[in-house]
Amino acid sequence: MFSLWWQEKWVRGLVLAISPIGLIDAIYTVLLLQTHGVEYEYNPIVRFALTTHWSVVWIVVDIVSFVLFAMIAGSYYLHTRRSIFESHTGWLSGLVGLRVGAALYNVTLFYGNPEPVFWGALAALVTYFFSQKLLARDRDISIKGFKNYCRSKYDRVHDHLIIRGIQPEKQKDVESLNDDKIEEVPMETKTAKQVWLKRAGFVALAIAAFVSVPFILIEFARATGGLYWSDSFSRTTPWGNALTAVTFLGAFIIILILMAVSIMFLMRAFDETEGAW
Repeated sequence: MFSLWWQEKWVRGLVLAISPIGLIDAIYTVLLLQTHGVEYEYNPIVRFALTTHWSVVWIVVDIVSFVLFAMIAGSYYLHTRRSIFESHTGWLSGLVGLRVGAALYNVTLFYGNPEPVFWGALAALVTYFFSQKLLARDRDISIKGFKNYCRSKYDRVHDHLIIRGIQPEKQKDVESLNDDKIEEVPMETKTAKQVWLKRAGFVALAIAAFVSVPFILIEFARATGGLYWSDSFSRTTPWGNALTAVTFLGAFIIILILMAVSIMFLMRAFDETEGAW
């Protein structure tokens, strides 16, 4: 479990890429403690270690433990991805996402970002889905395979553009063709618990996308300068000007995108293809 990950090139690169996260988390945890005090550390074990002579031991354990976890995760994936008992990598992706989110939380909090919880949670969700997508693969990633994938996508678009104006001929003997079709019996590949967990996950994502709207709008307004409009102009100045126009239009587009994402997740959650509610 500590050496199998080295045998596959892309898994080796993935493990080496996420291994420094423990180092980043440890460095910024110590910097936060030294800069802002112990009240910024919510973990009582970490607070105790960093305020005593165990600080060096905790730093080493924090760094080494995540490196070992990354190795075990890569080895577990390679060992179970073709297993008849399935490869349960969701918990691994969740742990990686939580650790990435915690590290980004410490970094953004140290540099004075007003919404460190939001950015940490966003990083955790993105990392979770990205890791789950990678660890759900049953084939290895290679440069040749990536080129073939891009080429096949291009060929599909090219073929669609060519044949989109061609009207397909009507089938003359529909009944005879229907008789020749072999009825396929759908196989139950997912249990009811898995289906409901999947639906609950989509509902949670829809709620998260909806709740994140004000946080994203605040960060966008801060980036464009619209948040500081009252500080730059007097209150008698009309709000509609060149500065606020970009903020308004961008915020409107962001709201539409996030609402569309929420609706998409809700539609996926209430889809009946895997069984009626």
